Amino acid sequence: MDTIEPEIRPLVDALNQTGLVRTFSSCQGHFGPDEQTLVDRNQAEIRFVPADGVPTESVEKLLASLLTRFKRQHGILPVTLKGYKLYTPIEEETVDETFVLELCPFNRFDPPDRKRADTNRAIGQVVLLLSE
Repeated sequence: MDTIEPEIRPLVDALNQTGLVRTFSSCQGHFGPDEQTLVDRNQAEIRFVPADGVPTESVEKLLASLLTRFKRQHGILPVTLKGYKLYTPIEEETVDETFVLELCPFNRFDPPDRKRADTNRAIGQVVLLLSE
């Protein structure tokens, strides 16, 4: 799919504008019972790799700074911001390394429209942090 979902697009654009990363996958989150699949879709996420010529350490510093500033300013309620490196085996001796930024509604029992509103607000908050 080549289309970026509208609710996550501002964060995708903001991450790419840092010049440190290149995003390649995103999901705005799908919270309704009718939107669930075998894979849990109750979070928004963006996957990315370092931009050409950017050392991994620079991306790790960006992610660490973003996560700590978000928690300091916004806490973990109603949305938790998580960042991690995902290791995916590709072939017998090859492992792909991908960074993931994930926005998870804290209360999985909130109604879908509340999770959507909380996630959208958190996306905006992260975009502002990236622009500082």
